[in-house]
Amino acid sequence: MKKIICIWLLVLMAGFSTVPAYAADGTENSGAQGVITPRFTYISLLSSGLTINSSGKATCVGLASAYDSSHTTILTVDLQKFAGSGWSTIKSWSASSNGTSVAVVEKDYYVVYGTYRVCATAEVYNASNILLERKSLYSDTVIY
Repeated sequence: MKKIICIWLLVLMAGFSTVPAYAADGTENSGAQGVITPRFTYISLLSSGLTINSSGKATCVGLASAYDSSHTTILTVDLQKFAGSGWSTIKSWSASSNGTSVAVVEKDYYVVYGTYRVCATAEVYNASNILLERKSLYSDTVIY
């Protein structure tokens, strides 16, 4: 009798301790749970953004920094417009920072109707002024 009760308890415990598993269907998750950011070797932060208000004022933002306190970061932010079959830079700004401090570009520029994006490019140099890493990141496109 004890043996039957023990087996019955084991079956019950196994039945109630199962965890359902769901397979992915291969589509993207429409409800984003977080932001995925790229990982770089020497660049600790690289971000780009673009907003255009109803008056045509485009606010272009770029942020960049390095991991190492002995490195220098140069940030270039390009405002680009889609023309024909490609993108062309219509305005460019730059900033730099030393060590782990953040290089920031936040500039306004008035645009005419069209499709725009921002390209933020970070370059990290070591103390000998040797380029260690150069990466670019594009903002979402904005139609005005």
